[in-house]
Amino acid sequence: MAKAIKKTAKKPAKKSVSKAAHKVTKKAAPKKTGKALKKSGKRFLIIYHAPIDAMAQTANASPEEMAKGMAMWKAWAKRAGSKLTDLGAPLVNGKRLHSNGSSAPSNRDVTGYSLLEANDWEELEDLLSGHPHISGWHPGATIEVHETMLIPGM
Repeated sequence: MAKAIKKTAKKPAKKSVSKAAHKVTKKAAPKKTGKALKKSGKRFLIIYHAPIDAMAQTANASPEEMAKGMAMWKAWAKRAGSKLTDLGAPLVNGKRLHSNGSSAPSNRDVTGYSLLEANDWEELEDLLSGHPHISGWHPGATIEVHETMLIPGM
């Protein structure tokens, strides 16, 4: 009789844990709406370049200098508004991967990226006008822009 009580006590506990785990998994799964996201324009990858000494200059900046730089970035992001689809991030420790499986440190001066949407190159240039990366931060700082292409069937 003691064995029967132990068996029935174990079964409900397993079920409640299993049900609880299923509910958590179900809640965490993204809901499908069946609607495709509307795109308001073309997408552009903005790649920031700067020489190594510019990065060292930033690393050695005072808190006040850092705050001033961040204020410029925040003002630009606010001006770009919803056209700025991803502010991006600084990039470090780049690697170049080769088809034979080898790798080497990147020798490119890529320091960050952002993603913007614009209807055409004219609008994009307007969005990038006065950008903090090329507004006197460092004379060797540049911005490279690439328009993304839609991949058929994706």
